[in-house]
Amino acid sequence: MKKILISLFVTLQIIAQPDFNLDPRIIESGKFFNSEVHYFPSNDSYKVYYSYKISYSQLFFEKNDVAFDAGLKVNLEILDSTNKSITRIFDNKKITVNDFELTNSENKFLQGLLEFNLPAGNYKIISIISDETSKRERRIPPIDLQIDDSNVFLNPLVVENGSIKFDNTDWLIVTNNSNTIPFNNPEADLLLPLADPEIDSIIVSIRQGEAFLVSDKVIKDFITCDKQLKIVNDLIGVRKNLDSTGIKCFVFNNLSTQLDDGPIQLEIKTREKDKPKIFKLNVIWINKPLSLLEPENAIKFLELIEPKSKVSEVLGAKGDDRTNLYAYWKPKDPTPHTKYNELMNEFYSRIDYCEKNYRSLSGNGGAKSDRGKTYIKFGAPDSIDRYTNNDDKVVETWIFKKQNRTFLFIDKDGTGKFQLAEGK
Repeated sequence: MKKILISLFVTLQIIAQPDFNLDPRIIESGKFFNSEVHYFPSNDSYKVYYSYKISYSQLFFEKNDVAFDAGLKVNLEILDSTNKSITRIFDNKKITVNDFELTNSENKFLQGLLEFNLPAGNYKIISIISDETSKRERRIPPIDLQIDDSNVFLNPLVVENGSIKFDNTDWLIVTNNSNTIPFNNPEADLLLPLADPEIDSIIVSIRQGEAFLVSDKVIKDFITCDKQLKIVNDLIGVRKNLDSTGIKCFVFNNLSTQLDDGPIQLEIKTREKDKPKIFKLNVIWINKPLSLLEPENAIKFLELIEPKSKVSEVLGAKGDDRTNLYAYWKPKDPTPHTKYNELMNEFYSRIDYCEKNYRSLSGNGGAKSDRGKTYIKFGAPDSIDRYTNNDDKVVETWIFKKQNRTFLFIDKDGTGKFQLAEGK
């Protein structure tokens, strides 16, 4: 068990490094298409920003001579409180990738931004997305937008912890995740913009279920940001602004370290006796492993790394299966200061991969196959050599360079049930 956990932790050290040159946000709150709306006061009206993101896997790519092309058109129609159409706006995006594997990626995204002006009022935003290659259209659920002149609190912004340089200025990257907080990005920050620059502090409470996880927290730390969003290195960004022309944004750092995945209610006020402004948000475990959805089955998968007596002990413990499962993994959490357990996620992500890729034609589970057990213990091999041997059997040789290990698997029956022949 100790060797397996060490191997998993080595993998975590590799995958957990942040890289702002890529788009590491594996978003799934609105499945593969996400959109959110933000607005800022501008003279006698409001500047409204509609941001969107769609995974490459949802685009139809067409091969050209040396690469693969795709395109997307986003059409917006804005309706007033009487459902009368008051404006239409659209955006066209094209993308080219050189690697075929990227065309099926659920972890890479095409992002875009539309802006328009609206006076205070109640609106509905209708979105239709059109794939430029297949000409297929999809209607996105409408977004209700309420712009109230009397309301000092603007929509919260979920941003990456830290900033990036663009045009010699500092920018914060908006997660652009349908206004949800990514559970498995515990260092994401919450910006709470206010229309009134004279306010020096706010009081924040957070309710999850019946419990208050944060109660009357006074926040005085703030930054000023531009009253606009912008495309920054193919991501959505908001620029830090050090002068008084920006908008004051109070900062709730590392918010999701205190939260479980699930809906939350954010309550904000400026004075103790005030009635709070309420925002309903979700904390989403992005790409949560499917093998974790049923806690009892997730516990049974522990047989791959634990003796059956230990698994029976976890199954028979007092409390519900979900609580017992999380209690098992908690002492092994490489980041115990957060609710998110990277090691647990890595283990069950490997389970998912094996169930999908190593299931035999007879339907035998992929995670419990010889290849599955090896993958779960050591992760993805550095290389796989697949060939037919002298007995006309398909053979796979897995090579792990860092561990200096080689494994030989043979499909003896021709059913996809590869059995371990050499290696340990």
